[in-house]
Amino acid sequence: MKDYIISYSKRERYAEIDYDRSEQFEHYFCGFVLQNALPERLSWLIRERQELIRQVVLTLLDDVEEEIQTYDLRLEKSGERVFDVSLSGDELTFFTRYAVGDEFLDTYPGDESSARG
Repeated sequence: MKDYIISYSKRERYAEIDYDRSEQFEHYFCGFVLQNALPERLSWLIRERQELIRQVVLTLLDDVEEEIQTYDLRLEKSGERVFDVSLSGDELTFFTRYAVGDEFLDTYPGDESSARG
């Protein structure tokens, strides 16, 4: 499927993507970035988040995720939120629900509009 990752809060298009649902996990998608217009700061935050997880430096992870959350990333066509974005070259993975243990939330934990998905 082709779509765009947008910032709902900033009303900007950030990346044209081609993606498909993965059978690996619920609400998990894999694909490719066709055109990348991610702001430099957001690109850095995504890479930093990946590195913090890889290095198991979870004490700093909340701060990085909180800043990513301010972009309110979504798929343009469906309006679904995008979580846990990972980039490796042009390859892309993301979730459309936020994983908490064995449950999924529609929003980030602590968001007043949090709902089970």
